[in-house]
Amino acid sequence: MTKDTTQLPIARRMAAVALLSLGLQWPFASHAGCSIGTVALPVKMVGTRAIATVGINGTQVPLLVDTGAFFSFLTEAAAQQLGLRTRALPGDIRVQGLTGSVAARLTTVDHLKLLDGDMPGMEFIVGGNEAGSGAMGLLGRNILGAMDTEYDLAHGVIRFVVPGDGCEKANMAYWAGDTPVAMVELLKDYRLKRPLIRARVELNGHAAIAMFDTGATTTVSLDAAHSAGVKDAAMTATGLMTGAGSGKAKAWTAPFDSISLGGETVRHNQMEVADFDLPGTDMLVGIDFFLSHRIYIAQKQSRMFFTYNGGPVFALNASAPPDPAASRPDAAAGEKMSADEYARRGAASLARRDAAAALADLDRACAQEPGNAAFFAMRASVHLALKQEDKALSDLDTALQLDAGQAEARIERSAIRRTRNERGPVLDDLSALDRTLPPQSQIRQRMALLYESMDMPAQALAQWNLWIAAHRHDIALEHAYNGRCWARVQLDIELDKALDDCDEAVDADSKNASYLDSRAWVFARLGRWQRAKSEFDRALAVKPDQAESLYGRALVHQHLDEPAGALADLAAARKIAPAIDADIARYGLPTVKP
Repeated sequence: MTKDTTQLPIARRMAAVALLSLGLQWPFASHAGCSIGTVALPVKMVGTRAIATVGINGTQVPLLVDTGAFFSFLTEAAAQQLGLRTRALPGDIRVQGLTGSVAARLTTVDHLKLLDGDMPGMEFIVGGNEAGSGAMGLLGRNILGAMDTEYDLAHGVIRFVVPGDGCEKANMAYWAGDTPVAMVELLKDYRLKRPLIRARVELNGHAAIAMFDTGATTTVSLDAAHSAGVKDAAMTATGLMTGAGSGKAKAWTAPFDSISLGGETVRHNQMEVADFDLPGTDMLVGIDFFLSHRIYIAQKQSRMFFTYNGGPVFALNASAPPDPAASRPDAAAGEKMSADEYARRGAASLARRDAAAALADLDRACAQEPGNAAFFAMRASVHLALKQEDKALSDLDTALQLDAGQAEARIERSAIRRTRNERGPVLDDLSALDRTLPPQSQIRQRMALLYESMDMPAQALAQWNLWIAAHRHDIALEHAYNGRCWARVQLDIELDKALDDCDEAVDADSKNASYLDSRAWVFARLGRWQRAKSEFDRALAVKPDQAESLYGRALVHQHLDEPAGALADLAAARKIAPAIDADIARYGLPTVKP
């Protein structure tokens, strides 16, 4: 989720007319005297990410559908990969994410292909963190909010809608039939051309304001949780949450008795809670809600209409249904569907944790189009969810036989084979990826980690160098700095650069025991034994059972002629990790003397 602190002049250039002028055929239908024209944008769920593919200057670019983003974004790496020039944002425009500021610039795309039409001279903000799931950026409200929008993610589609005469006060849930329709009034914000999708809700009977955000999972702010009567003692810490910005927020899960919106009430939930401060918003209603509902955003009415699809409403809610009856996404199962429609519905079912339905649909997709590599790769994800690893590998093999350029399938196959200790095939796949991937690819981060896990620091270092060069402002940069520092420590090379990297990592998170341990080993390599001891002390203060740090401090004690300390730390390290001596030697690090 991202927001702007001032109205972007460029945002005013993107209006409904831009979509209407694409030269598309808008099929019209009539519903209760209200005539509407719709055009569909296919969306594929990858995990819990809704991904739409657009064309940018002739290249297919997957973007995360993000109703929480005020504008459409490309990552820095994507802009580099696409050869786009960037420039400073105009005026005093600043971009703020949920967890901090975003280092942002601007670029102009000569040709944006969307919905089979061409939109020339479209502007994108460049910045933010990697969204994952193969996304190279975000599709934001400057496009999604240009007209009425229907989110039918359970079927893998977004529809842009042009309402005709007679729709001013109509119930816009034209698909509902006898299914109950919920409606909420959306809050207006005349300061913004494309305002946030916000509405009033109730948390445990207490009034709150929710923002509907496909780029997030449902999350309640810490202040709103407290206002709803949730006590700190009832919350379970889950770590840190990240968003589009440069910061992190503490996160928990907590029980809520009820959440009500539009006459729909969901009871007895475990909800995510995070310590974020977003003015005018108490909670994010995220992709989990969009998957369990079919939703229509009526711009002129400032209303949202929705029906319930069935299944869990929120990600952490086991199965408790809301009060109204469901209009299940498979209600029209008798209709003839294309292989792509089956595949998209199957991916959505997997995101909704219905693996059986997902498998049935993807079986149909693969049977209808046995030459489509993407369908087999998608079905592999279902097999993994069902713990059918052999079948997943078989599907990944088929996908790569059909299309050797399926990079996500290849890195997934590498990860599975790594767990099976199939070193040769893993290295073959990683070599193929290294030859064919763009230098800026996000997949190189996973490649570095796989090489690291196989004690191949030189190869890991090469991948870290490429990834870091293209991700200078990414939230994961601190982990990459630590990985590159560790690779150099293992190789005993460029220790000044290793120290710089470890300093960057520790500056980002001074309580991370792994970062502190890496820096301690740098000082040990440099023979700066007192400083190494201090760093190992800091690492062990955070994580007393970190065997590598105990072993490293034992080594330091030996060099400082402190035999009692060396014996004590070595004994503790061996008790925690009996193979620690062999592990340290395998890492290529100096070992203690007998």
